[in-house]
Formats: sequence, C-alpha cells, structure tokens
Amino acid sequence: MHQDRWIDFYRTMTRIRAFERTAREVYTAGKLPGFLHLSIGQEAIATGACAALRSDDFMASTHRGHGDTIAKGVSVESAMAELYGRVTGSCRAKGGSMHIADFSQGILGANGIIAAGVPIAVGAALSCKLRKTDQVALAFFGDGATGSGPLHEGMNMSMLWQLPMIFVRQNNRYAESTPLVEHTGIVDVVQWACGYGMPGIRVDGNDVVEVYNTVYTAVERARMGGGPTFIDCETYRHYGHNIGDPGTARPKDEVEAWKARDPLERHRERILAAGLATEADLDTIDAEEQARMDAAVAAAEAAPKPELHEALEGLYVDEQLGKQALQGVRP
Repeated sequence: MHQDRWIDFYRTMTRIRAFERTAREVYTAGKLPGFLHLSIGQEAIATGACAALRSDDFMASTHRGHGDTIAKGVSVESAMAELYGRVTGSCRAKGGSMHIADFSQGILGANGIIAAGVPIAVGAALSCKLRKTDQVALAFFGDGATGSGPLHEGMNMSMLWQLPMIFVRQNNRYAESTPLVEHTGIVDVVQWACGYGMPGIRVDGNDVVEVYNTVYTAVERARMGGGPTFIDCETYRHYGHNIGDPGTARPKDEVEAWKARDPLERHRERILAAGLATEADLDTIDAEEQARMDAAVAAAEAAPKPELHEALEGLYVDEQLGKQALQGVRP
C-alpha cells in the first residue's frame, strides 16, 4: 500500500469521530429520537477494512455501526438525517441509528440484533458466487456475537461452500458490560476459525494500516476463490455500551490505558513522522470535517419529517395493500 493513502485514512477516521462526537452532543441536548451506540476508539477497524473493499462489495454491520457505514460510503449528511428521523435520511427515517443502510454502496445495513448481520452478509457472499462475480461480502460483529448461533452457522456455511466472505470481529473486550472471559469458553476466538478450517488472523485493531493490509489480503484471496477469512481486530471503545451507560463496569486504569493507544492519534503521529503532512495540514482536515458535521446537523434539523402515509411504503409490492393497512390509522 502506498503511503499516499495514509492521509485518506486519517480523513475517514476523523470524519467518523467528528460524526459521533457531534451525534453525542445533539443527542445529549435532546434533539435525537431513539438510542445511540458510539464506536469512538474503534475507527481504525471500519476505515481500514472498508478501504480494502470496492463500492460494489457488500458489507453488513452491527448496532454500533455509524463508523462502518460512513467508511463504506454512506454520506454523513444522509446518516445524520437518519439519526434525526428525517426523510432525507439514508433510510428515509425508517432505520435510525442502529439500522443505517445504503444499497447503492453495498451497505446491507447496521443491525440492532446481535450477530444478525452475519447471515445477511453470508447470503450476499453466496449470491456473489452463484452469479460468478468477483465481489466479496464482509460482516462486522462484536464480542457479544461470539457466542451467538448465526455467527457459527455463517462461518460453517461459508467454509463449506467456499464463499467470498470476510468475518471481522471488532474485539473491544466486552459484550455490553460483560468481559469476554465471563461469557466465552475459548477467549482466543481465532481458534474457532481454525476449527472451521478457515484462516484466522489477529491484528492490532487500533492500527489502521495493519487492518487495511490484513483485510486487503483476505479480500483478494476471496476474489480469487480462496474462501472465507476470520479477522480478530483488538480495540477498545472510549465510552460505555450506549449513550446512557457511564462505563463504570470497566476498570478506570484499563480505560485510560487503551485511550493512550487512540487509533486516530497514533495514525496522526505516523503521518507526521513520515513527513507526509504537517500539523497545520492535519488540523485543517479536522476543521473541515467538523464543519461538515455542523452543516449536516443544520440540514437535518431543517429537513421534513416523514408523513404518516409513508410508514408502510417499501414494505408491499402492491402499494394498494399498504394503503389498505393504513385505513383507520390516525396521526
């Protein structure tokens, strides 16, 4: 990988962090409906993994999916509008924070159900094989998914049928507030991949370059018919499980130690050390991305909310059935 891409990685990670910090601010101010799960601290995984994909490749994410979807190509303007519940959102206000999708970018959706994105991505990978394309599918999932049936079923099917599938575990060490050692018999889950006969690789999930190189190799292998790969990315979220979780279940010294390994700051230092940009250059990127978030918030707040008659649009092949279902429903 050429070092010129390092600046792009920095911008994407900065964009994700600016989006989530802004979302946190407006949610705390009471401006957003629903709930919010932040991935601040995990930006290198989304950025590195999605940079290894093409726009026509498929990706499925988790309930903590803002960064994944932004890295894959959803615009921050449509993502912010979706959080606000406005018709200009990527799902026209039907997805919200945990279900952002954009099929035009191969984004099959974030998912509020633990591990539910895995079988969706596996289905997409099967479609790639049946259609004889060189597309691949990638699924992001967290620690809570490691004990869920859909993950293991997906891994088994992918290996059995040699599907072009990449499994990316965002290993932040906790399933909500439960540490991995308390809910998983084999903490070294890379061994599970070996058990299914596929390559299992552990990487530093806070190193965007390492994530990119590893995922890129797995993607190219899958494109050539080499089958699936399991990649375990070690990382840490800076905040609690969700916006209402103070994060006190995790040891304070552990939190601070991981914050010192912040992926954005580490990559910034790498760029400066390589002489690819100056502090002023990177500060300009920071300012540009924050300005874009501010504009996205203003646009979302000015956008209209969906009308009642839109509630069932897209659910029925026959639109008349949708209209009949709404009879007698009042706003």
